[in-house]
Amino acid sequence: MKFTFSAKNSTGIGLIEVLITTVVVAVGLLSVASLQGDLLGDSRSNKTRAEAQALANTKIEQLRDTIVQTDATSTTGYTQLASSAANESIAGTTETFTRSWIVSNQTGPVRKQVSVTVCWLDCSAENTVTVQSVIAFDGVGNSVLAAKGAGAAATTVGGPSTNANSSDEITENINIPASAGTFSTGGVYSPSSGVFYIVQNNIHKGSRAYLCSDDTLDLTPFENSLYTRRADYDGDGNNEAIYLYQKVTADGIDYCIPRVRFNGGVIIPIRGIVHSGATVSNSNDALLDVNLFTFNANESGTYCVFNPPTGAKSAPYVCYVGGNCENGPNGTIASGATEPDVTQCPDPAVANPIVGPGGWRGKVGLLGVAARGNNVCFAEEIAAAPATLDTARNYYARHNLINEGINKPYDCHDFLIINGKNTNAQVHSECVAQANAIGGFTLASKNIQRTISSTDNVFDPNIDTTFCAVTGTTYTITGTISNANSAPTVTVTDGVSTNACTASASSYTCSIQTSATSVTINGAYNAETKNCTISSLSSSSTSPTGCTLTFTATTNPTYTITGHINGTATAANAVSLILSGGGSCTVNNDNNGTYSTYTCTITTATTTPSVTLTPAITTGGTVTPNTAQTITLTAPASGTTATQTGPDFTATMATTYTISGSIRIGNNVSLTTVTVAVDTGYGTCTLSGTHAQNTNDSYSCTVPAGTNYSPSVTNHLSITLSSACTTGGGSKKYQITDGSTTSLGTGILIINLGVVSGNMTKTIDVTKSTTNC
Repeated sequence: MKFTFSAKNSTGIGLIEVLITTVVVAVGLLSVASLQGDLLGDSRSNKTRAEAQALANTKIEQLRDTIVQTDATSTTGYTQLASSAANESIAGTTETFTRSWIVSNQTGPVRKQVSVTVCWLDCSAENTVTVQSVIAFDGVGNSVLAAKGAGAAATTVGGPSTNANSSDEITENINIPASAGTFSTGGVYSPSSGVFYIVQNNIHKGSRAYLCSDDTLDLTPFENSLYTRRADYDGDGNNEAIYLYQKVTADGIDYCIPRVRFNGGVIIPIRGIVHSGATVSNSNDALLDVNLFTFNANESGTYCVFNPPTGAKSAPYVCYVGGNCENGPNGTIASGATEPDVTQCPDPAVANPIVGPGGWRGKVGLLGVAARGNNVCFAEEIAAAPATLDTARNYYARHNLINEGINKPYDCHDFLIINGKNTNAQVHSECVAQANAIGGFTLASKNIQRTISSTDNVFDPNIDTTFCAVTGTTYTITGTISNANSAPTVTVTDGVSTNACTASASSYTCSIQTSATSVTINGAYNAETKNCTISSLSSSSTSPTGCTLTFTATTNPTYTITGHINGTATAANAVSLILSGGGSCTVNNDNNGTYSTYTCTITTATTTPSVTLTPAITTGGTVTPNTAQTITLTAPASGTTATQTGPDFTATMATTYTISGSIRIGNNVSLTTVTVAVDTGYGTCTLSGTHAQNTNDSYSCTVPAGTNYSPSVTNHLSITLSSACTTGGGSKKYQITDGSTTSLGTGILIINLGVVSGNMTKTIDVTKSTTNC
């Protein structure tokens, strides 16, 4: 057999192919090994950072877990919480950590700011974790007392509140037993004599109601089918709380359902109109089937009224919230009444101590708009494409850098509903178009801020009408008053707006801007009301003659109240006295070295049981007593004068002291402006220097030792920089300190001076911190 060998039929793997395969496999194995190393490194780094975060949070919680106040002489407790004396070294799972913390005392409100830093290895920025928090003290005993029904030791103090305890829901609801029978919505279920429940939409539930005519409740008609009464809620003997009742008529009988208790002494209305430029499908049906809501839906303590007629394109609303009358002022008592109406502070000014400064703050808005794909317009949507889309308006007061309650009524805070749009620019265009189509109104901002620069959050009874777009002719109406011995309360209304008039015992002058052809003049005097109508108003005659308000002829007595103001002439002459009910007072400059006298007069009805006399003194002085004093009136014969002795007061003027020192500006700190100030109304400051780095500025402030009402008021020194961060070389926050109080990167340092009883020196250091802006 013959075998033949052919090279071209020979197959196999060459050396070069083996080498290429080896290189590819080696590269792949090296990549896998590198990836595994990176994963292990990242896992270690993440674990280290998480452990450092946990160590920082643990220290924060340790400092927070301090439930004893202690005093300044103690070495433990909340008062003595302090910065770490030295760094702690803690062995962790992956690294050894260094932990330190800084505790700084803050004011307005009093609290401690805590910053905990944990770092490892070289403690560089990437190897450092910082956690910050704020700690404020409240004793465990207060927390127990704050829980209603906590036992025999509990007081009337309420629990923690999202509305500053300004009001509470007080409606009593029950489940109606099936054995009671079948009721329809709005019907009356009476399980026993004199006990009534109004059946709700859920026909198995009822709300407790009382007869509106029940004399024991002493209800007063308010507005919008509502009734009110004042009562003592906190046991201090003052009728500071206001109970609001809703009137419901069933079978011809008026029943009153308790809805809200306002604890601070005053009801604050927020009013406006809900407009709709939205449509259903392609028809012109207005979309007003929405509900008003407040931000604290479960604990609003707020009562809103909004009842648009069927087919209405615009309808008014009002929401009633609670204020705080702790700082007054006393409201005006109408002739024949015993206390101011519920939209004014009571006389004397009182407040429930549980109510926070200013009372309620929160949001008022619309429910049911977003669910239909629609939008709500505010001033922001009218001005430009908005940054955010909202359905509610936010209310708050800004006081000493802290948010507080509004303590002020508002009107003309309208809403506008439009068809929903895809972009914010389209929302802007549609809002402008629909607002122009409806016309006659101006939309308020979605954020309503009241700025308070005084030392107290004082109730402001003046209605904010900034956004009221009034149209029509302005009329000035003058008329006469008959059979009144003092000025009645007179108002003018066109059915939409009501204005107060200027009145004397014999005449009145009213001003109103209106498009109506008639207005009504209302007068109240000695528990008697009179009204008359001015018809056929025309823009051709803007000063029409008003009608005469004729009251039943009476002759009110005049009361003269006299007393002493003890103290030097300077101190006594700095005192002013306010007599409630329209009375007037004068301080007589007859000082004989130890006292001056005062004389107050008031002409009022014989049924007026009492008046109050409230003292005040200029800045730097003290008057004692410093609260409203009640004077019981002893009625003389009709038309005669009664002389009574009033309370004595003591007045002193405080010494003036100087707060001075230097502001040391460190390296790499270049400031544009520096200002120094003390509390508004309680002193003045001067500042000299160039504000350049490595220089010292000098300041000097003059402050009184006391204030209008108290010699123990706490004063504050404020250091303000511009800006709060350095520039160049890495922007860092400034650190401002006086050695005990430190501010980091806020641009302002507020130093609590305590009770100023002598000259003081404070040195302020401004340095560049290590914290990035």
